Order: sequence, then structure tokens, then C-alpha cells
Amino acid sequence: MEAMLILAKKEKCFERKRTKFNALDFITEYLYKNNSRHQSDERKDMTLFDIPFVKEHLKEHPRPPLPLSLIWTHEEAALVIQSHWRGFLVRRQSEIQELRQWQKEWRLENENIRNKVDNFWADKMEATGEVQPSTENNSQ
Repeated sequence: MEAMLILAKKEKCFERKRTKFNALDFITEYLYKNNSRHQSDERKDMTLFDIPFVKEHLKEHPRPPLPLSLIWTHEEAALVIQSHWRGFLVRRQSEIQELRQWQKEWRLENENIRNKVDNFWADKMEATGEVQPSTENNSQ
């Protein structure tokens, strides 16, 4: 119980409403590792998800993934927010908007460039009367 409270304090459970710390998971893992009837080195290195009966239970009852707000530290979350904000500020600039608009138009113009090139050469070959080599045979 003391070990759980120490870890809960470390995970800042007493400061926040929601945390990633799960007391039942901690107790399960702690009791499995420190069972006096079954002492082995294998058990000391196991995590909760390596315990056989937990694996079996999770096969039948999988857990939903934790939201990122519980997984990330404050520093990681701040870094993501800052990078998204800086990206927004850059994308807001008129020169960047103009560049992005040009890229969008260019992509639309060159959408099926391979078909356009094939059609161009097919028309040229018909006009000159030459036989066009097939592109499938030349790709080897």
C-alpha cells in the first residue's frame, strides 16, 4: 500500500483529476511480483501485461487505448501545442498561402501526367505513322 501511494504521488495523482495511473493495475502487478509463495527471477522482470492471467483476461476484454492527454507529460504536450501554433502562424502568412495555392493548382494540372505523356506520344506516333512501343514491355 505504501509503494502504491509513493507511485501515485510521483504520477501526481493527488494534483489532477485524471491520470494514467491505475491503482488496480499497480496492486495486481505488485502482488504478483512479490508473492512469497512463488519467488522467481522471472516474476521480478514482468510487467502487468506479461502476467499470464492478465494476458488471458485482456484477450477476452481488450482495453481501449488511453487518450494522449493522459500519456503525454506536460512538457511533451506543451511541445506539440507550440509546434502546431508555430505552424499555424507560418501557414497564415500571405506568401505561404500563395505558395500553397500554387502547389494545389500544380498538383491538379499534373494529376495524371503519365497518361498525358502517353497520349501525347501516341498522337505523335499516329501523325508520323510510326508504331509506338508499349510501355509495359519496356519497364523490365
